[in-house]
This record gives sequence, C-alpha cells and structure tokens, in this order.
Amino acid sequence: MKAHFIKLNVLEETHDGTVIINADNISSIRRINYNDTIQTMILMVGGERFGVHELPEEIIELAQDAKESYA
Repeated sequence: MKAHFIKLNVLEETHDGTVIINADNISSIRRINYNDTIQTMILMVGGERFGVHELPEEIIELAQDAKESYA
C-alpha cells in the first residue's frame, strides 16, 4: 500500500509554514473558530493535530488528487 502525501499550510510556526501529511492517516477534518481565527483542524490517527488555512473541501480534493496520481 502506497502512502498518499499532501502538503498543507499550517497556522503554527514551522520552518517553511507547511506540513506534509499522509492523507490516509486523517481521522477527521473540522472547520472551527479558535482564538478569533477561523481555521481547519486536521486530526490524525494517533492524536496528532494541525491547524491549517485550507478549507475542508480543498483538503479532500488534495487527498483525492494524491490517490489518483498513484492509480
């Protein structure tokens, strides 16, 4: 089974402002208002979480595109 990686723009400070995750390990995606900022919360299998700028629909599309590129 091949991993399907996608790149997202995170709200937390990282080296380049992005995070690369395995789309197959996303357990839930929620759009929330946190500290007066609307963001998308990505919850991963294992409890890791990321606040990102992308909309849930955009994340789903990125994941589908990643899976199709390996088909």
